Amino acid sequence: MLIALVSAKGSPGVTTSALAIASQWHRPALVLDADPFGGDVRAGLGAGEWPSHAGLAELVVDLRTGPVEQSLHRRVHRPAGHCPPVIAGFGCVGQASSVPWSRLAPELARLDGGDVIVDCGRFVAVDGVVGLLRVADLVLLVSGSTLRAARSASRVAPLLREGLDAGVGDPRVSLLVVRAGEPYSAQEIADGCALPLLGALPDDPRAAEVWSDGTRPARSFPRSALQREARRLASLAARLDPTWSAA
Repeated sequence: MLIALVSAKGSPGVTTSALAIASQWHRPALVLDADPFGGDVRAGLGAGEWPSHAGLAELVVDLRTGPVEQSLHRRVHRPAGHCPPVIAGFGCVGQASSVPWSRLAPELARLDGGDVIVDCGRFVAVDGVVGLLRVADLVLLVSGSTLRAARSASRVAPLLREGLDAGVGDPRVSLLVVRAGEPYSAQEIADGCALPLLGALPDDPRAAEVWSDGTRPARSFPRSALQREARRLASLAARLDPTWSAA
């Protein structure tokens, strides 16, 4: 299963959401940082320390000699035991357009024994990541709950539906709200976007810093509000996979 997270504007927590949900996934899952404006996991989750071989650019080079599944194990990095495996993103803005998404994305979607959760950063209709979004089993539009965030999400939502040939209400394009109630509720934003609502991640700065800044997790981290809700959302998202089983 291939799940893509994308934002409408700014940085509402796409990377944190992707990492938190992947850490609670029902079977092995890796996170791919494909933000076309440059990824954050090297400096954030990795705190500036990241193996040079564990990146998307290196994975793309591997495609020249064989299928992605043959080289994937060499390109992932797991910074700590609480983290999912991660492939770091681009070092320079603009590299996304050079990635052969038409080949890479289908291979990622068909991986045996695991799923891929992709941080696509801010949505731009003309960048190369659109090719990945078209192949994804689920696209989550991540939005904050301020007026500016909600307005931006409502403008991007129809572009996503059009690009993915998804009608209003199609769960393949759904909404994920971060820090709902500032001031709009998650459902109000979903109604404004005409998107199904997957759910909302809470305002939990201490737990979020584990994913955004590589902070060492407290003993209570697995029981934090962020991780509990990420577990619930992971279960809901997984149900869109026809091979999913609660057992």
